[in-house]
Amino acid sequence: MTAITHAISAALLHFVWQGALIALLAWITLGILRNRSAQVRYVVSCGALGIMTALPVITAWVVYRAPAPAGIANPWVDVAPSAGPSILAPAASLPTWIAAVESWALPVWFVGVLIFAARLIWISRHVARLQRSGEAAETPVADAVARLAHRMNIRGPLRVLVSRLTDTPCVVGWLRPVILLPAAALLGLGVEQLETVLAHELAHIRRHDYLVNLLQTISETLLFYHPAIWWVSARIRHERELCCDDLVVAVCGDAIGYARALTKLERLRMIAPELAVSSTGGSLLYRIERLTGTPHEQAPSKVPAIVALVLAVVFFAIVPHWASGQPQPSQEAVVSRKEVWMDTVKYGDLPVIVRALGNMVSATAAELKVDASQAGQVQVGQSASIEPRPGVSVRGSVARVEPSAVGGTVSVRIDLEATVPEFAGANVDGTIRIRVLNDVVYVGRPVWAPPDSLVTLFKLEPDGRHATRVKVRFGAASVDRIQVLDGLQTGDRVIVSDMGKYDGYDHIRIE
Repeated sequence: MTAITHAISAALLHFVWQGALIALLAWITLGILRNRSAQVRYVVSCGALGIMTALPVITAWVVYRAPAPAGIANPWVDVAPSAGPSILAPAASLPTWIAAVESWALPVWFVGVLIFAARLIWISRHVARLQRSGEAAETPVADAVARLAHRMNIRGPLRVLVSRLTDTPCVVGWLRPVILLPAAALLGLGVEQLETVLAHELAHIRRHDYLVNLLQTISETLLFYHPAIWWVSARIRHERELCCDDLVVAVCGDAIGYARALTKLERLRMIAPELAVSSTGGSLLYRIERLTGTPHEQAPSKVPAIVALVLAVVFFAIVPHWASGQPQPSQEAVVSRKEVWMDTVKYGDLPVIVRALGNMVSATAAELKVDASQAGQVQVGQSASIEPRPGVSVRGSVARVEPSAVGGTVSVRIDLEATVPEFAGANVDGTIRIRVLNDVVYVGRPVWAPPDSLVTLFKLEPDGRHATRVKVRFGAASVDRIQVLDGLQTGDRVIVSDMGKYDGYDHIRIE
């Protein structure tokens, strides 16, 4: 074995304990910093990955500069000519099987790197294909990106493409970044929600996250065999999304609206290429809880969880009747009033509305792209309105509904009551009134509640400080309101924000 191959093999084997040590220190540090900002935890995680990536290089250089004496082919025993045992040597002699491991370490590592490099090349080609297949976004979207970029102090060229090959917004490229938007997102998100999603992607560009993500992928390729690399890299991606969420809230100011946009995006989500950085990355539930202010308990480490499980099994095997004699945990959780969104149940008329994006095809007509799942409710003659720009609304009616869907949407023509030649060709945000439910009970629509469903909600008690879980049957749903068929009465106050964290509780106390 030559000196260089010995040095590389020794570095790969030494990294087994070095990577575990850095991961342990990173885990302890992140635990201490769990209440600090996401940016601080992100820097710590990036630092840990950088140290991990550099350690094999440093180790190989040290081993190569100070080769072992003749007759010793052991990567764990590294003796300098004049300094005695180095810090890399935990013992003076080890079993001979380590020499066999060293002889196989470099070939196995080389094959693994080839496999992961091929994976990286495939991902890069897929990203390039996404850029080539994208179509330039319409002017209103490009203008919104330009305004947000100015507010976020982002300079340089920016392109926004609409892609049919991705189901989640993402950013590709570093020097010349491109924002890819799925066509479904343009149709499914409101104007303000779309702006928050665009702000998230611009936050990735401002922070140069694509470059960091590329370096992460290279580290994963070179040190693929160590779980610590994948764990630290996952932490970086998790904290990165939280940092971008913080920037979005700072720029747009609407945390609840942004959380709803993320929820809608998740319904359209597909696995994005790993070189891209997207809005739906990270733990979506934790991000939404964080945006809405819902308390979140940090998930415990897997190692303590396994140890605790083993101890619990042993303990219950020794004392089988202990658990049954213990008092049951309280069935009432404490929730801050600022962390929940409440609404009052109302009685009256409920317009059932379908919302869609489109464009002006002439001075007197617009064409909306209605999601195929909702298009069956649209009929000729229904009233509609289009908004060619914020604050400008033009009334009209449905004139034609195409019989078949294209790309998951159905084209619906809207004839306008007024002539607006100044908006010819412009993109529009439109609504179609399907019908009006007269004299019904309705409430603000929870983000997770589909029409014609049975769900549970927390209803406030008369004292306003306690809430009890009740079953509610919903009927027809509109954009932001939903019909109540059973379980609630007019005047009831209910929590309509996501309370999935408290699924184990039937009562909560609000403070």
